[in-house]
Amino acid sequence: MTQERFAQLTGLTEGQVRGMIEKGHLPSLKIGKPRMVNIAALSQDAMDKEDWQ
Repeated sequence: MTQERFAQLTGLTEGQVRGMIEKGHLPSLKIGKPRMVNIAALSQDAMDKEDWQ
């Protein structure tokens, strides 16, 4: 998902999303030129943490 769309859906700013990616708080991957939020990895991480608790 694009950073812009992720920002729209979460209520964050695009700058906040970029910062979270740069700090490693959001998984991302580069597809061509743009860097995308890796929703599949984010979902899997959430599921893994749910099992941990």
